[in-house]
Amino acid sequence: MIELRKKYKSGSAAEILCEAILNGDIPAGIAMTQNEIASSLGTSRMPVREALIVLEYQGLIERYTSQHIRVSNISDEYIREVFADMSVLEVEVLKCLPDEKLSALSSCASQQEYHRLLCSNVNAPFRRKVLQVLTEIYLAFVLGHSQDVKKIDAVFVNLLQSVRFPLDLGVIRPCYAVYSEVLASEFMKIRRSE
Repeated sequence: MIELRKKYKSGSAAEILCEAILNGDIPAGIAMTQNEIASSLGTSRMPVREALIVLEYQGLIERYTSQHIRVSNISDEYIREVFADMSVLEVEVLKCLPDEKLSALSSCASQQEYHRLLCSNVNAPFRRKVLQVLTEIYLAFVLGHSQDVKKIDAVFVNLLQSVRFPLDLGVIRPCYAVYSEVLASEFMKIRRSE
């Protein structure tokens, strides 16, 4: 395991571990204990224990009964599925929105604002949490690390223009498919270059 405290200077244990996992600095499949992680972070086990609960909820780690954890395999296919799932859920949310909420979406200034606004309009708590994790972890990682933000922005603008009343699923689904593929491709580029 790398010396996380040397590479990641600030943030909570959960933020540092999340960033290290998404960057690929902690490889998938390696079994670690809370003590090993705490030592690597230069912290006590309590913040690590709390961080592991969050990371397990986010699907980034798996816990074993032997007090070991393992980083989930974040393969190219996994990343494509994450962004495809986000697209499917968001289209389902869009189908239920009234006209005035669709108008509010089309005037969003940023991608994060758009996705957060969609999350806030989900009535089912489970779906809302899933979309929040996808937005705040995976999407935020891509937008925060991509070297080709203009490409993502261009595809997002195309998507945003397709969100109109009446909602035309024949137009919006292909736009979301392109958007999710661009996000997945950028995510994979980031992991390979880090």
